[in-house]
Amino acid sequence: MKTRSLTDRARRHASRVPRQPARALQDGRPPVARRTRALRSPARCERCEAVYADRVWRPAGTRARDADLAGVHWTLCPACAQIRDQEWFGRIRVTTPLPADREVQVRRRIWNVERRARHTQPEHRLVQIERRREGLEVLTTSQKLAHRIAAELEKAFGGRTTFRWTDREGALDATWRPSARFAPAATPPRTAAVRAAAPTGRRTRHA
Repeated sequence: MKTRSLTDRARRHASRVPRQPARALQDGRPPVARRTRALRSPARCERCEAVYADRVWRPAGTRARDADLAGVHWTLCPACAQIRDQEWFGRIRVTTPLPADREVQVRRRIWNVERRARHTQPEHRLVQIERRREGLEVLTTSQKLAHRIAAELEKAFGGRTTFRWTDREGALDATWRPSARFAPAATPPRTAAVRAAAPTGRRTRHA
């Protein structure tokens, strides 16, 4: 009886039509680029003048100068659309308030990294750099650029960097904690109680 049931089960299993699982999407483009509607080629960004050809965005340069402006399709590239909509896929948080001179150095290094990245990949851009109470917040259009900026800050100025991938379409959330040598803690303001207890420097006359 047991043998017969196993045989019937094997026969039914063999008669089934095999179902092929859906193929996984393997696309290396940024999430915003995957959600962008199909563009006619060639296309050109009306803000940064990047050129779209052969399904790839390229920075403004020789191709942009040689493009036939009569037949080009003007639009916004994914990076410029993200900057307009304040949409980001990478975030770097600096968790320590920086002195003015140190903040200038950090901002300059961030812009240098972004400039090198967009020289070959115009979709890698900065969305904004904003000063927060606890430090700086840097938003980028791509996860790769955020990872590159955070790693460069640690390499150039020391400290410690941590990375965390969020559920927001694979966005990268990086945190850079500068070393105390690079960003010394600010002296806390003196409270009223401390000021009252502090010596005033005046001499008192005793009777």
